[in-house]
Amino acid sequence: MAQLTVEVPEPGLYPDVPADVYHRWPAASQTVLKIMRDRSPAHARQYMLTPPEPTPAMVLGQAIHAAILQPDLFREHYVRGLEFDRRTKQGREAWEALAAEHPNAIILKPEDYDRCIAIRDAVHSHHYARKLLRGQTEVSAIWRDPWFGVLCKGRFDCLSTLGLIVDVKSVADASPRAMQRFIYTYGTYLQAAHYMIGAKKIGVDADYFVLIAVEKEPPYGIGIYNIRGDALMAGEEELGRLLRTWSECETTGRWPGYSELAVDVTLPSWAFNQIEMGLEGEA
Repeated sequence: MAQLTVEVPEPGLYPDVPADVYHRWPAASQTVLKIMRDRSPAHARQYMLTPPEPTPAMVLGQAIHAAILQPDLFREHYVRGLEFDRRTKQGREAWEALAAEHPNAIILKPEDYDRCIAIRDAVHSHHYARKLLRGQTEVSAIWRDPWFGVLCKGRFDCLSTLGLIVDVKSVADASPRAMQRFIYTYGTYLQAAHYMIGAKKIGVDADYFVLIAVEKEPPYGIGIYNIRGDALMAGEEELGRLLRTWSECETTGRWPGYSELAVDVTLPSWAFNQIEMGLEGEA
């Protein structure tokens, strides 16, 4: 089913926009730009028009996000499920009664609800993370990019009182080595550039893009990372290239997929290393 869009407001900050309304704004977000980076303009356009249904992992990630950034909203919209086994008659009836009691809430499995609370408490008890998250949370924004005038959007996790854009990610491994891979694989360096440029365009003072990474398993380790320097410059360069393509697609009405010509494909560098190591072992 096609997603219904809503009218996009004028460029600026919008602190009280519900997430579902923000997601329907037809503008270039960091999510669709990452899809364009990894797949094609056609895939990015399709995602914008018909976003996929949230997976269980996405639902849990959204719940963790709400628990950390909007505790009041979390208490209002998320409910701890029951210990009953839903495969039994008693369990099904109990869960149905709970759902009827909270018709507008998302019911989480007990272990997932408890994990959200534990992660929230870990972040809020971390001295520096708690300090970083003082400010406006879940703030939506609209701007036009400075190169091609593409209408862009972003949803800042936190506009910190310290003059920073703060983003929160729940991850499997928050160590520095793992996060180097993470910020490339998931395009966080691109998100940082997108948000920093957007903030500047609408007059928001933000000196840095800071990432709070919290692990999803005990002991819920927390790493705090500044995305700056070469990583931010690389993000800006790639952002410019992607927005040029976006602008061309909007102008022509064509959102191409993969190349129509045959493309040479080879093994990744790590595969050649593995082959070479295997040959050396046989020698």
